[in-house]
Amino acid sequence: MKRRIHVMFECGADGIPYGASHIRLLRPLSHPSLQGEFNLTFGTDLPDFVVDLVILERGWRHDHTLADQSRLLKRLATLGIPYVYEIDDNLLDLNVAPGAPDYPNSEQRQIIIRYAKNAAGLIVSTHALKRRMARLNANIHVVGNYLDERLFDFDYLKRKVDRRRELDNSRLVMGYMGTYSHLEDLLMVVEPLRRFLRARRDSVRMEIIGIGDEELVRGLFNDLPVSVVKVPVGRVEYPEFIKWMQREIEWDFAIAPLVANEFNDCKSDLKFLDYSLNRIPGIYSATESYTETIADQKNGLLAAADSNEWAGALNLLAENSEVRQTLSEEAFSYVREFRTLEANAVLWGEAIEAILTANLATKTLGLTADENQPLSSISRAL
Repeated sequence: MKRRIHVMFECGADGIPYGASHIRLLRPLSHPSLQGEFNLTFGTDLPDFVVDLVILERGWRHDHTLADQSRLLKRLATLGIPYVYEIDDNLLDLNVAPGAPDYPNSEQRQIIIRYAKNAAGLIVSTHALKRRMARLNANIHVVGNYLDERLFDFDYLKRKVDRRRELDNSRLVMGYMGTYSHLEDLLMVVEPLRRFLRARRDSVRMEIIGIGDEELVRGLFNDLPVSVVKVPVGRVEYPEFIKWMQREIEWDFAIAPLVANEFNDCKSDLKFLDYSLNRIPGIYSATESYTETIADQKNGLLAAADSNEWAGALNLLAENSEVRQTLSEEAFSYVREFRTLEANAVLWGEAIEAILTANLATKTLGLTADENQPLSSISRAL
C-alpha cells in the first residue's frame, strides 16, 4: 500500500513554496519514479484527511511561533502521525556574529531545535550538516540535491549555447546568482572582480540575479559594467524561474564564491548543478561544498579565497573559449548522468523508509525522542 505523505513546506506571507521546497521536497517526492510508493499532498497546514507521515520543512511558515509549534506537535501526537524534519541549511549558525541580521531570531532557533529533537528522523542535504545536527537527533539521513530533468529543455539549451559560441568575438557575459544571504560571499571576491572588470571593460560585463539591491551593487562596482537582472514577478516560483532562466539568461561563464564559515561549510553544491544543466561553466570556491564534486579544470575551476586565484580563474575563462567549452560539456554530462532526479529520486523513498523503520525500532525499545530525554542515551540505544 502506498504511504500517504503530506509535506508542510516553508513559505513566506504569500504562501508560495520557496525554491528549496521545490528542490528538496515537492519535485523529488512527486517524481514518476516514486509514484508507486507515495500518495503526496502538500500545503501550509495539516490536511483534514488521514495521512501516514508529515514532512516538516525548516521553519515552516514565516510567522511561525513556539506556541504554533506546540499546537502542531500536540495535534500530530494526538493523531499518532510521525513527522520527518527536513532542513538543508545550517540555520543554527547563520548570523550569529554581533550586529548580524536578526534571522533566524532566538525564537526561530528554538523552533528549529525543537523540531529536530522531536522528529522521527531528519533528512539533510550534506554530510557536514548531518554532523552539525547529530547532537539533536541520531536518526539522520543525507539525501543530496538533485535537479528535476523534467524542468529542462536540453535540446534548446544546446542550441542556445552553440549559437552563443558562434558569436565568440562578441562581448562576454559573466553571471552570478545568489540570495541576500550570499552577500558576504560576493564581497569576498569584490576586489578581484573590480580589477578584472576594469581591465576588460570593453570585452566582459557582469549580470547578477538575486541580490536585488541595485543601489548596493552600484556602490560595490561604481561605473563598472555590472547590472542586476530582475526576475519577472510571474517567474519567481522555482519551476517558472528555471524556465525563465533557460530562455532569458545567456552567460558565457559564472561564479560561485563561498566564504568558509560554519554556515557555508554545511551548504551543498547546488549552484554547480544550476549552472551545469544550463551549460554554463563556472568558478567555484575551493570549499567542502564543491571540492567533492568538482574536478579542477575538468568540470569547473576551483579557487581558494586568495584573490590571485580568483583573478587567474577569471582571466582564464575570459581568454580561452576552448576551456569554457570543455568545462561546460564535462559539467553538463556529469550532472545530467549523476545528479538528476531521474536516477536519484528513489533515494528519498529509501531515506523515509529507513527513518520510519528506525523510529519503530526505537519505540519498540521503549525510547522516545522527548526533548527532556538526554540525546546521548538515544544515540547509544540506536
